[in-house]
Amino acid sequence: MPKPAILVARAVFPEVLDKLAQHFTVESNTEDRDWAGDELVQRLKDKAGALTTGGQRIDAPLLAACPQLRIVANMAVGYNNFDLDAMTAAGVQGTNTPDVLTETTADFGFALLMATARR
Repeated sequence: MPKPAILVARAVFPEVLDKLAQHFTVESNTEDRDWAGDELVQRLKDKAGALTTGGQRIDAPLLAACPQLRIVANMAVGYNNFDLDAMTAAGVQGTNTPDVLTETTADFGFALLMATARR
């Protein structure tokens, strides 16, 4: 059985691509250019999944042009680049990484408190 095809829309570490390649046929953005619009549609049209960032808009026209797409994983805290109604209607799942910055934000806040207390 062939591996599902996925698109990694921004540059990621080679180790991540190696792990993904064990389970998927991977097309990746090694140049880390911002794929959007028609270029994104052309690259996604035969893919079952995608790893995106906030720069790639997932909306009704894109979904209509990419009927094989089943999941989009946003490598970001938010999901404001997702048209949730269009994704629901197309049966496409959307995920994000909601807690990825929680500890970093707390650390930064604590560092600001320490810097303020020092003065």
